[in-house]
Amino acid sequence: MRVKTKINDFSIEKAVPYVAFFCGLFVLLPFKVKPITVMVFFLLCLFSIFKYRISAKIKMKTVFMFSIFFIVYALSLFFSENIQKGFAILVRSIPILIIPLGYSFLTCETKVKFNQVFRKTFIIAASIYSILIFIYLFQLGYFSQKHDLYYCYSYITFEFWGMNEHPIYISIFFSVALFFILMEGFKNKIFNFILFLVLISGLLILARKGVVVSFCILSGILLFLKRDKKQIAKLVFVFISLMVLSLSIAEIRNRFLEIFDTSSIVNNKETSSGIRYILWNTSAKVIQISDYLGYGIGDAQAVLSTQLAADGYTVLSEENYNAHNQFLQIGLATGIVGICLYLFSLLYFIRIFIKRKNAEGVVFLLFFIFVFLFESVLERQNGIIIYSFTNCMFIYASEFDKNLKNEI
Repeated sequence: MRVKTKINDFSIEKAVPYVAFFCGLFVLLPFKVKPITVMVFFLLCLFSIFKYRISAKIKMKTVFMFSIFFIVYALSLFFSENIQKGFAILVRSIPILIIPLGYSFLTCETKVKFNQVFRKTFIIAASIYSILIFIYLFQLGYFSQKHDLYYCYSYITFEFWGMNEHPIYISIFFSVALFFILMEGFKNKIFNFILFLVLISGLLILARKGVVVSFCILSGILLFLKRDKKQIAKLVFVFISLMVLSLSIAEIRNRFLEIFDTSSIVNNKETSSGIRYILWNTSAKVIQISDYLGYGIGDAQAVLSTQLAADGYTVLSEENYNAHNQFLQIGLATGIVGICLYLFSLLYFIRIFIKRKNAEGVVFLLFFIFVFLFESVLERQNGIIIYSFTNCMFIYASEFDKNLKNEI
């Protein structure tokens, strides 16, 4: 009875902003602390279902479809030889199961409040991160030409004041924050413009080609659909100006120009595009060798590394490079069946968004799909968490909280 009384006395409404604020700080939290955001969020969701158990409706179909990635990985454990490693990877993937489940426990009003606070906090946190990167580059001596950008990138990945995040994932965080600004942002347009400038500068200085190109394409589609000509003109001008400015930096210019140079791509293990070409070809080869059945999540990486070594790419093998393509990565573990099932789940939600006329949801999910072509985003827990949080916001609140009647 006492437990029930305490749960009833616990105010979900008061707790939501604090939990959403903490989860929105995700981008700034140290690597080992980031997963705690999922635990705190899920605890809030459990309190919600205990308090509002009459009105809570768990949408198992939605949870199931969103969790297909986790399910096919779990099934692949049955034909993995390295069960211990496979289980560790599965545990790392748990957020893609419990975040949509948690959203099912929340009332419509709670989702709206959580999403609003999360978005605004995430924008601010990502903007602070971008500013910190420029301060760090100054500290490393980049602006005094003591070191080049490539040297600085390695320090950002491994030494950046304890945050230890790869530039790929930082770029995804910045893109997510930029999308939040374009979709709603803050009421003050000048404040939005300043934050947009800060974030786009951070995105361009990191020069992750796949993420930048994906953001450019999808943000253009989003602005076209919004039909706000004044905002489009301003943002396009700012973006083009910064893009031209960033391309005047040799390292950034060279990273983008290598896309158009065949010699920089085909079997070139010295460039990022060349390495991806090698990894994609090798991944496709080993998937074919498995009769398109995959090797299980416990053995996928070992098989890829072994094949890389056999093909003469010893350095790539020793550094345990993954497929750098999420769909090929899924294929390594679960075969063509796993790829098809995951693609089916993505198409299912795109169809739902189109049916509900939720253009923003379509754009957001397509952004991740585009990035998946260049990166194995869901192979790291941080990628899984941000992918799950942001997409569930659209899946469980159609038209980005503007039409709660369209909730799945």
